[in-house]
Amino acid sequence: MSSGSEGVRVWWLFDVDDVLYDATLLKRMARENAVVAMIEAGLPADFEVLLRKVNKVVEERGEDYTRHFDDAISALGLRVDARVIAAGVIAYHDTKRAFLRPLPKVFKTLLTLRDRGYGLGLSSPGSPVKEWEKVIRLGLHHFFERAWVGQPDPERHRSALEELGVNPANCIYVTARPEGVDSASEFGMKTVRVRRGKSASKDSATAPDIEVVSVWEIAGRAESLLEG
Repeated sequence: MSSGSEGVRVWWLFDVDDVLYDATLLKRMARENAVVAMIEAGLPADFEVLLRKVNKVVEERGEDYTRHFDDAISALGLRVDARVIAAGVIAYHDTKRAFLRPLPKVFKTLLTLRDRGYGLGLSSPGSPVKEWEKVIRLGLHHFFERAWVGQPDPERHRSALEELGVNPANCIYVTARPEGVDSASEFGMKTVRVRRGKSASKDSATAPDIEVVSVWEIAGRAESLLEG
């Protein structure tokens, strides 16, 4: 069933992190390897202490901040050495490139939805270049016809509905973020919550239409979601 109650095309909009790939696990591995690399490059710090400090800076300054390692080292009262920082950056990005892979059956799920005639789009609040880099490295970029990336949830959802010209009930947002569920619900969109990643234990204020652990589950529930 590729059309809604008004006979128009139904669109599935996908968030990126912890939906298309395991972002939480990958980032944790990358930070751990970066800390190891910086210590091996001569930084006189304890692994656990430095890792906690890096994670704290990420939490406070956001993931798109570019000086996580510098700030963490400074906060420990240590000298910021360009050689040490470079070692950490290289280890971080090498880990991401080596282990960035789609979650199980994501490719098959997107292919199934596309073959049924659904429209597929990206909708993420992340940095546009970084989000597209992830999706391209995942090998999934050819699936998505449209994209709304970089703006806060309300702005993206409003733009998507206006540009697609569809009834909100014919637009489904798939996300692992509870705040993403709440925003999409406010616009009347249907929502799928992927209960995994760093926000897995947090509930949205508005209950999602369906909740899954992995994206592959939605292909078998698409019909009932649209009819509900």
